[in-house]
Amino acid sequence: MKWYASFLRLLSEAADIVVPRRCALCGKRLKAGEEFLCLSCLTELPFTRYFGREGNAVERIFWGRIPICRANSYLHYFPESMVSRLFLALKYGNRPHYGCTLGAMMAAELRDTGFFDGIDAIVPIPLARKRLKQRGYNQSEMLAQGVAKVTHLPVLTDVVARVVANPTQTHLTRAERQENVQNVFTLLRPADVAGKHLLLVDDILTTGSTMTACAEEVAKGDDVKISVLTLGLAGRHGAGPERHPETINFRIETSEQ
Repeated sequence: MKWYASFLRLLSEAADIVVPRRCALCGKRLKAGEEFLCLSCLTELPFTRYFGREGNAVERIFWGRIPICRANSYLHYFPESMVSRLFLALKYGNRPHYGCTLGAMMAAELRDTGFFDGIDAIVPIPLARKRLKQRGYNQSEMLAQGVAKVTHLPVLTDVVARVVANPTQTHLTRAERQENVQNVFTLLRPADVAGKHLLLVDDILTTGSTMTACAEEVAKGDDVKISVLTLGLAGRHGAGPERHPETINFRIETSEQ
């Protein structure tokens, strides 16, 4: 099949000559091997570089709210910035392949850190049916599929549903965000998540209200453990090495078994 792979490569190169591929951020022509971002823009992305470390800023958002095992975000999100254009294209610009590639990238960063150790499956934060129909895809599911390509973990899209198309949270306060996501999710298949360690995946984390609401619903399953992974982290959040006393130290528990 080498000839077929060569044929496809030549076909792709020919198509690139006729309709050049452009960087999603700067608009420059992409070189061979570059996906939707040129190398220059890729290196300028605001990476968090948390690498899933214990006590990082993402994990601390959930302390005192839900017991999670691990948490991480790949990029810092800044409104009206270069990186915000990337998120908008993924969410509203009919670019589902952006999600698959970015999901694989953030999984590759964590692959050798032990972040995925013991995780049984990936659960993307679901969209309401109306919004899914409007967009044609769930950006969180695309990210999850990218993570799955690297980790080979199954993606569960039918265990939890978003039963309310709640208004956007962009301009809401923290208290309004929490109220906005009350009773939004419902667990459909408790037996399918019982006893499992699930990785919840979403595009942007701000106050954590949506993720917390979904996690609380999923945690209604028997003996469910939860970790969190998002592409972006918006806003300012404190960080530090201390562990919250109510947080499950999953690394210690698993090492003792």
